[in-house]
Amino acid sequence: MSIEDTDYHPTERFGKITGRRFLIFMILSFGVITGVNGIFIYEALSTFDGIEADDAYQRGRAYNKDLAAMEAQKALGWKAEVSRPVSAADGATHLSARFVDKQGAPLVGLKVNATFFRPVMVGADRTELMRETAPGQYEADFKLAYDGNWLIRLAALGPKGEKFAQETRALVKPAH
Repeated sequence: MSIEDTDYHPTERFGKITGRRFLIFMILSFGVITGVNGIFIYEALSTFDGIEADDAYQRGRAYNKDLAAMEAQKALGWKAEVSRPVSAADGATHLSARFVDKQGAPLVGLKVNATFFRPVMVGADRTELMRETAPGQYEADFKLAYDGNWLIRLAALGPKGEKFAQETRALVKPAH
C-alpha cells in the first residue's frame, strides 16, 4: 500500500514540514520557555528582601498570639516617635525616642530596649537598654559596624506589665 492508494492528505495549512521549519519551531519553543523562566527568576529575586529567620515555622504557629498582642497594643494607644539616628565622630550612633500615651502625655518609667537590626546580614545586630533622659524621652548610644539601612526595633515594658513594640527603618550616615 502506498500513500497514493489512501485517502490521507497531509495538511498544507502551515506549509510543508521541512527540517529547517522543525528546527525553527524547536528553537522558538525553547526560547519561549527560557524567556518565561527568566521572568520568573527575575521576579523571585527582585522580591526577596534578604531577611533570614531560623524559626520561621515557630513564628507561623504563633501568628494568632501575635495578632492578639497587636490588638492589645492598639488598645493602649501608645506612640513612639523615633528621631533620626545621628552618628558621632567617635563612631557611636545616638538614638532617641519619645513615648506618649493616647492623650499625648509622656510615658515615664518604661523599660525600653532598642535593637538596630540589619536585615541582610547576620551578626551585625546591636541591642541597648535606653535610659530615660526626660519625661517620656529615652536615649541610647550604639556602636554599629556599618552605615546604611537598618531596622530599629523598640520594645517597651510599662510599669504595670504593658507591652509595646515598634519597628522603623532608618538610614545611618557616617559622621562628617
